[in-house]
Amino acid sequence: MKRLTYILLLAVLTLLPISAAAQANTLIRGVVIDELDEPLIGASVSEIDKNNRVYSTTVTDINGEFALRITNPKNSIKVSYVGYNPQILPVSNPLNVKLDSNTNLQEVVVTAQRVHDDGTMPIPKSEISGAVQSISTKAFEGLSVASVDDALQGRLAGLDIVNASGDLGSGSSMRIRGSGSINSNSQPLIVLNDIPYESHVDGSFDYANATSEQFANLLSINPEDIDEITVLKDGASAAIYGARGANGVIMIKTKRGVKGPTRVQYLYKFSGHRQPKGRTMLSGDDYTMLMKQAYFNPRQDENACNIPEFNYDPTFSEYEQFNNNTDWVDEVTKYGFTHDNTINITGGGDKAKYRVSLGYLTQTGTIIEQKLDRISSLMNLDYQVSDRLRFSTEFSLTHTKNKQNYKESWDSEGLLDIAYRKMPNVGVYRQDAFGNNTSEFYNIPITSSLDDSQKLLANPVALAHLAKYDETNMRIIPTLRLQYDILDPNKTRLRYSGYVQFDIENKREDKLLPREVSAQAWNNENINRAYGYEAESLNIQTKHDLLFVPQLGDKHSFMLYGAWELTSGNSHYQAFRKYNLPNGVSNPSMEGYENSMHSERGEWHSMAFMGRAHYTFNGRYVIDATVRADGSTRFGPGHRWGTFPAVSAKWIMSKEAWMRDWTWLDLFGIRVGYGKTGRMPDYEYLHYARYNSNWDASDGNNYIDIPTMKPATIRLSNLRWETTTSYNAGFDLNLCNYRYNLDFNVFHEDNKDLLFKDQVIPSSSGFGSISYVNGGSMEKNGWELNFYTTDMVKIGKDWSFDINFNLANYTSKITDLLPSILDSYNGEFDYNNGSYLSRVQVGNAFGSIYGFRYKGVYQYSDYVAGREGTCPVVRDAQGNVVTDAQGNPLNMYFGYGNVNYKFRGGDAIYEDVNHDGNIDELDIVYLGNCNPKIYGGFGFTIKWKNLSMNTFFNFRAGNKIINYARMNAENMYSNNNQSIAVNWRWRKEGDMTEMPRALYQYGYNWLGSDRYVEDGSFLRLKYITFNYAFDRELMKKIHLQTLNLYLTLNNIVTFTKYTGVDPEISPNSMGIAEDRSNTPRSQYFTFGVTVGL
Repeated sequence: MKRLTYILLLAVLTLLPISAAAQANTLIRGVVIDELDEPLIGASVSEIDKNNRVYSTTVTDINGEFALRITNPKNSIKVSYVGYNPQILPVSNPLNVKLDSNTNLQEVVVTAQRVHDDGTMPIPKSEISGAVQSISTKAFEGLSVASVDDALQGRLAGLDIVNASGDLGSGSSMRIRGSGSINSNSQPLIVLNDIPYESHVDGSFDYANATSEQFANLLSINPEDIDEITVLKDGASAAIYGARGANGVIMIKTKRGVKGPTRVQYLYKFSGHRQPKGRTMLSGDDYTMLMKQAYFNPRQDENACNIPEFNYDPTFSEYEQFNNNTDWVDEVTKYGFTHDNTINITGGGDKAKYRVSLGYLTQTGTIIEQKLDRISSLMNLDYQVSDRLRFSTEFSLTHTKNKQNYKESWDSEGLLDIAYRKMPNVGVYRQDAFGNNTSEFYNIPITSSLDDSQKLLANPVALAHLAKYDETNMRIIPTLRLQYDILDPNKTRLRYSGYVQFDIENKREDKLLPREVSAQAWNNENINRAYGYEAESLNIQTKHDLLFVPQLGDKHSFMLYGAWELTSGNSHYQAFRKYNLPNGVSNPSMEGYENSMHSERGEWHSMAFMGRAHYTFNGRYVIDATVRADGSTRFGPGHRWGTFPAVSAKWIMSKEAWMRDWTWLDLFGIRVGYGKTGRMPDYEYLHYARYNSNWDASDGNNYIDIPTMKPATIRLSNLRWETTTSYNAGFDLNLCNYRYNLDFNVFHEDNKDLLFKDQVIPSSSGFGSISYVNGGSMEKNGWELNFYTTDMVKIGKDWSFDINFNLANYTSKITDLLPSILDSYNGEFDYNNGSYLSRVQVGNAFGSIYGFRYKGVYQYSDYVAGREGTCPVVRDAQGNVVTDAQGNPLNMYFGYGNVNYKFRGGDAIYEDVNHDGNIDELDIVYLGNCNPKIYGGFGFTIKWKNLSMNTFFNFRAGNKIINYARMNAENMYSNNNQSIAVNWRWRKEGDMTEMPRALYQYGYNWLGSDRYVEDGSFLRLKYITFNYAFDRELMKKIHLQTLNLYLTLNNIVTFTKYTGVDPEISPNSMGIAEDRSNTPRSQYFTFGVTVGL
């Protein structure tokens, strides 16, 4: 009997889970319809428990039907569809549901769009008390750009973007409200999805002097993945990023998954590029005539101009090589093309939303042998576990390969610059005895009688085809996020949020300069020279925060936020340079002569605590307060932590009772703010003595050719944070149901304890320089205005017209510098042609230019009383000729007591400021600065039914540029080719011209003066975009969701007085804009198509 009982009990226990399993896998069916009894396709049907956790989900088919296998019949069924009110129903089988449309959906969406979330707390946009501006990427839909900075140019007030060049991957210089530092990084912080996005591939990455190409890596985000961009301009807004936000913050939000059935979208853009017409250079025949005159003029010597390469003598052994008319600029330029492909997959339901994007861009430059390939992928998943718990994950991968023209880090010349200077009577290829081209590139022999300006100047076509400079970058960023509401969010919100991100970056550079591009001796270090560079980094960022939002009634709105951040990472790199490698070998690890060897390991750690509060009383009085403490291993124990407070307030006057009757006034609010941010040095652990073991054939860090390790820096225990204190005042104005929108800001910034890098110190210390020193202060003042409309003109449902306009101005001034720093920047005048005095002066702006004033060309050599015309004699302040004791006019000199050059007819006239008859450093004056007095952009959008046209202009005004390209093309001093402007040069006594005489290696006709300092103001029609969206109902008939066509014309025309090819010149580390014949921005068209499935 007991055995039978055990058997029955075992059977019951065995059948219980089977029964439970049967219950847990009940299949229910049903249909979902709308108010008109029409089936809803793609409605979400989910099983949820009492805490709204989702256990299973499905969507309805084309007939509105569904089948859902549930896990517990005690749970509920939630049915939802976009545009309809959701329903929660008990389990039944079958389950037929009718959903009611949500007529308030549009209002809800508009309300959601008016919330600003900077990663800390969601604040209604009407309550923002700082200087903040946002733009949706829909504003530049249809544009074809490789990086987002190009699309942003001129669109946001106060954000000044200047492209470095038209070379692929060249990047740009970005400044928010100008530069507030001299030697530190001036680029804004990039924040991607609320996480700082920085490059750590090199632990000693020099932001202050980094090339635009290096900074461009920070912006290698596929523009098609970006949803919205927000700029935090003032200290009150940027203080949430503390030491990282001193230069302003650019926040980028990427697109995320949306609820609904899976959608697939494919976007293709094709672009064709061409260079604008540049400077016209001399032909081979005109060039040789100029050279003969330049050799003859200095001493009037016929023998001096007897140069075989200019004589067209058939008996000369290289005759066939020097009787050409080569247009070198035409040889190195071409049409460039871009193919940009992007595919997006998005969808989701109540439980999860996802988006996957894959992009491939391939681009060829307008200079031969330039090519850029980029593969980008971005995936994100938002998983709503319950009403309180949310989990998100993101994964991005970017792989870029940039095939550039060969260039060393110390070279300032690009391929186009070489082409402008290359003598035109020499050919691209070696020619045989009959003048026919061979397959061998021609290099001027090192034994030629020409000077080094041509003998050592590479054949640019050979350099492009045979030399190599490949840069490869791989970046992988996985991110995990968690959000949990500790308390019931419907009553009092206490929300925890946290993330951890791993940023893995690898970079590789490979260079090769083969012997075929040089005529140097076989053992020269420029023969078969190879360079290899490899770097990798791992950066880990984590942040954990709490947001407290109590329910205090209708009159009070309060939010309190606290956060803790930690950043930790490491990097290392190694670089080798060898020469005299075997032919065909490009690997610097192979046998060859060692030229240099470097390696470095970097490590960094930082921590931050932040508290923030937002309070609004009665919907109209707003106050925000922030305090952040940053700690960094870059400072010693006494200064390791920096505290950065901020406070701002806003009075929304339009909500006052006495203004409520003004129905045309939607919002008028006055803002004031104060904030303090900081800057750090570029190097870690400066409070320790740093050692290095780098070896270089010329830097002396070796002992009997053996690499050594030695102290590289002095310990800096008292180095302080560079601080920026910002004051901002402004107002927001919205009129006529937000049809007209205006915001205005004025600001003042004080930058103190400026960080200066590598300052020279007495050699008695045992070191040549000190890594960093705090040594000065600057101030900035400015204003900015932004205006845009929404349906400004709307005619029925078909027509609409809108405009947008922004304008900004800033001025900067150096207010204090240590004398030792002034001495280090303000070198002695070198009396050389082509050089401007390097000078930083208290009371003037950083980026100022100092040189001589150019006054034309002396017509005559000798002075004749009563004769009209200029001649080189000394004149006093009243213009009277100064004579000696015998009554003879005194002659003008340059560098008297040094070079003792006596001016004569045909020479350049420079203003003798002090009237002492000697042109020297005492005659150097301030010639202006390279900062624009005003900059911005404007445009308009016209829409008619499904067709839209978007036009945008950008402009800069009042900035100066040193046109070195014109200087090199008009100096007539070396064997470099010259522009056709020199055909109007001075040739004989009495000639009236602005172009001096030709003097080979003689004279001072091209000193640094305002002759080459030009106004860089311009107005550019940046783009015109046409967009046509096909009717959705028509597309459904061919099983498509969307079909859009785009046509964009970029950089169509530029209005400027600047004589160079392109007035858009990026400043150097001294803030000076120098035009050195960099590749100009191309003019191009883009045709695009978007297909949605």
